[in-house]
Amino acid sequence: MLPSKKILSLPIISLKEGQQIGFVRNIVIDPKAKAVAALMVDPKGFFKEQRIIPYNRVVSIGENVITVSTENQAEKATNLPDILELLKEKTAIIGTKVITASGKTLGIIEEFYIDTENGMISSLDISGGKIESLFKGKASLKADDILTIGSDVVVAVKGCEERLELFTKGINDNVKSIIQVASQKASRKSQDLNRFWKKNKDAETNEDFPDDTDKPIQPVSAEISTSVTDNFCEGQDEEATNADKGPKDGLI
Repeated sequence: MLPSKKILSLPIISLKEGQQIGFVRNIVIDPKAKAVAALMVDPKGFFKEQRIIPYNRVVSIGENVITVSTENQAEKATNLPDILELLKEKTAIIGTKVITASGKTLGIIEEFYIDTENGMISSLDISGGKIESLFKGKASLKADDILTIGSDVVVAVKGCEERLELFTKGINDNVKSIIQVASQKASRKSQDLNRFWKKNKDAETNEDFPDDTDKPIQPVSAEISTSVTDNFCEGQDEEATNADKGPKDGLI
């Protein structure tokens, strides 16, 4: 797969003559086939007037050069009526708005990719609209989700926005800021709740179990201590006296 902008300005070489016959000036699109129909040769190249190379006459498209079998593969547009009709339609993909069948605007096409084996459009790079407002960079729309390539808009299938392949590594600064502020507010709210519950718990504990640990221990008075001792001793003497008298009335 090659981006269209990579193909533009590539030199075109004829294999038989071993000559450069020009550069790619533009790409002719067949909107119904969703494919490249032909390459326009730069008039500043080998020919003095603009010529067209139908895509099915291209031998190969590489990273650095395009090859054709012979130089006569490039012809005048008037000799290629089907291609001439496409030129009249002036179908341009880059810069065209993309909408869905449900009426949602996805963005603007910045680039499209070509399967060099057959000339089919494989995907579109879109940005702006919904994509730009939420994410950095671009998103890729697969060719399978394209319904129509028109002169004014490209129509994609309903729900395709859920299948967009995002090229972004993160969300934009506006969304980051919103999330950061929300996170800070949530953190402060959590801290306030923790302090509230801790305060109430401490208050309930103090009411149920008063804390007397700080009160000084009161000493037992000497009078009370002496009275208790005397009463205990008197009780012991009385028991001893009764024991000496022995049992009464035959009771054991």
